[in-house]
This record gives sequence, structure tokens and C-alpha cells, in this order.
Amino acid sequence: MRTTSTRGFSRPGAKWVLATAMVVGLSACGSPDSLTQSATSAPSSFQAVSQSSDSPITVWVDSTRLPGVQAYQKSHPNVKLNIVTYNGDAEGSNYLQTKIELYNRAGSGWPDVVFSEEYNDASWSTASGTDWVAPLNEGLVPQSVLSGFAPNALAPCTVDGNVYCLRNDIGQNVLWYNAALMKSFGYQVPTTWEQYEALGAEVAKQHPGYITGSVGDAWTPEVYFWASQCGANQVNGNTVTVNTSSANCTKMASLLDAGVANKSLTTQSAFADSFVKQYASKTLMLIGPSWYGQYVFNSALHVPAGQVAAAAPLTWAGQTTATTGDVGGGIWMVSKYSKNLAAATALAQYMATSNAYQLTAPTYPAYQPAARAWLAAQATQHYFASDVTSVFTQAANEIWGGWGSARYSQENIWAASMVPQITSGQTITSLLGTWQTAIENQARSFGYQVN
Repeated sequence: MRTTSTRGFSRPGAKWVLATAMVVGLSACGSPDSLTQSATSAPSSFQAVSQSSDSPITVWVDSTRLPGVQAYQKSHPNVKLNIVTYNGDAEGSNYLQTKIELYNRAGSGWPDVVFSEEYNDASWSTASGTDWVAPLNEGLVPQSVLSGFAPNALAPCTVDGNVYCLRNDIGQNVLWYNAALMKSFGYQVPTTWEQYEALGAEVAKQHPGYITGSVGDAWTPEVYFWASQCGANQVNGNTVTVNTSSANCTKMASLLDAGVANKSLTTQSAFADSFVKQYASKTLMLIGPSWYGQYVFNSALHVPAGQVAAAAPLTWAGQTTATTGDVGGGIWMVSKYSKNLAAATALAQYMATSNAYQLTAPTYPAYQPAARAWLAAQATQHYFASDVTSVFTQAANEIWGGWGSARYSQENIWAASMVPQITSGQTITSLLGTWQTAIENQARSFGYQVN
């Protein structure tokens, strides 16, 4: 999942998710041969190296997914794995990019399978001069499997019609709220952005000190502006179109400014120690990804079980169907230089789609059948005030497909160009031009043509 180096927090998968979850029932999902028989022949869109079914495969994985890969190795003893644990390319480290560039220059050394927490890694991995990943839709992963992923989940993996990675998980945004506090205060859960803004103003008057959200995180663009269909991140091949002055951008900026002004929205990061101290018992609502429930309200704020609930993504007045953003989602990539594409693809497919592994995963699976199993498992934990299944499922289907995946990080741009100014008192509306310029400059530095 993409992260930013501006804080000590990394999304679930690096620091906040324990890597001790055990994988059960591995044998129920078949052998690698049963998953990808067609991988033994070279896909038509690239020239595969000479293949050998006995060739070992090297797997790069972060600590959170390590138990899953180890369990796969144990249940498939005939598959020779060389497991390498690394940071998952998290927190803006660019470790994977640096290594791949070295291997490209050397002409050898590429890992066969890589897990990355940064889903925009698929974009630079397919760029001219890098281009080390295999197109999975060309004889490697069946179309029936690719069709099973949530709508737009594979968009960051898709370049020029080919699918170059499998999405491990997604972080569809929902409206989190403290059901016990809402009932105590007599508030109704909003269904529109206008109601959300009005409720924030009411909370500021009637219950000062309580908050309805945060704009202090580097993924504020993915939480709010993605949901508003703001045209700040439109990517088409090697062209980036940026228009932060569009109505969809300015109306969201105005809403956020109003909340910051009346203090119903905090400019503190939800992962700062100061946020926990000040708002642990005063967070009425937070708009954020599906993993916020367990990893913010439960693990960080220690809100007791039975109080936290999730509501569907908000709509603007007159909008018939909501759109939402996506904060997170790791990917599995297979090297086109692998000497054992069958085994490499089988492992990647298993980790992304298997119920046996994804059932115990810390975040919402991108593969829909696995997501259903994951949701059933969440219900047995009895933490939430109500079942989140329908809300999570709906939100997963409403991720807006117009927010692109570029070789650069929108989060790093926002953290550097916007967060300091917002926390110092400047309005988001007044900074939209600054944001636009920062995006354009970053895009050009990565070789994009900017419109």
C-alpha cells in the first residue's frame, strides 16, 4: 500500500498490523499446477526466458504477508521457494525501484514474485526502460480469476489493456462513526456531504471538542477529493491531466474549510500521539478506509466493542450513486524474467485470491470471493456495533475509476505542499493552485506530459 515518509505510521501491512496471523486450511485450495496450468507456455505479449518446472522461485514479501508465504511453502513442499523479507517498498523508501534498476543494468537478479505495499509500483514497473513485470492476463492468470476482483481494483495494475499485478487488498472509504455517541447526542447519521457539513456545524455548537473528521493526513486527497471526483489525478498512459480548480475540487475544499474553521474537523493526523490523547473519546465520525475500524478506533483509540459502526459513502445532493476513494491496497507482481512462470504465478494468485490466506488477512481482500469469507470472519470478532458487510461491499463497488495511478505519490505531494500550510492556518481553497503546481511539477519530473 502506498505510504508517506512524513510520519512514523505505515498503513496496515508494515507497523500497525502484527505479522502473527496464522494461515489455516491451505490444502483446501489446490496445488500451483491446478491454479495456472497455462503458465507453462510463453505468453504472446512478451518473450519469456527458457522455462523449467524445477527452477526455484525467489519471493520478496513484507513481514505481514510472510506467514502466508511460509505456510504456502509448507503445504507445497515440491515448490522450491527462496523467501526474502523486505520493507514492502513502504514509507516512500523506493527500495524496490532501486534494486530493479540495478538488476536491469546487470541483466540478472530479478525476484520471481514481489509483494509491494505501493500499488503505484505497477506503473513504474511497466514504464519504458524499466519494464520487468509479466502481463498476467496473457496466458498466466485465467480471465475468470481476473474478473473476480472488485470493480476498479485492478485499474492500477492495468496498462495499455494488460494486467501486470494482482491486487492484494483495497481500502475503500466509508463513514465511520461512534454509534453510542451519536445516539446519546441525538444525531442522525448523514447520507450526503451537505448533511455531513451541516452536522459538523451543529456538533461544533452543541458539543465543542468533538470531531467529525480529520484533514491532517497525507491521504486526505484519497479520502475526500477522490470521493468528490476531483480531477487532480487523471492519468492516461504518459499523460497527466490536472485541474484542481474544477467544481468537484472546489466544493470539497469549501466543505473541508468550513469544518476546519468551526473545529469539527481537526488538522491533526489521526495517527499522531496528540490525536489519540485529545480525541480518543471525542471522535464522533471519521471518513476513512475499511481498515480504520480495527486499526484506528480499536487499536489506537481503544474505543470499546459495540460502539463503532460504518455507514455507506456519502453522495452530493442530486447524485444518485456515491463514489468513494481507496486508501491502500498492496499488489503481487511476477517477473517476466522468471524461469518458472507457472510456480511464480501460482503463488501470486494464491496469495491474492485464496480464502485460506485472505481469511486471516488484516485488510479487506480485493478478490470478491475472498472478501466474502473475510467479512464473515470479521463478524465473529463482535467488535462493531452492527454488521459492516453490506457497507463494505457497497463501498468496494463504488470506488471511482477516474483517480489514476501514476509513478509518483499523491500522498507525498500533499504532505509536502499542503499539510504544513493547512496546519498553519491557510485554507485548502486558497491552496488549490499550490497543489496543482506541485502535482504538475512532480509529474514532469517523472517524465509525464502534463495537460
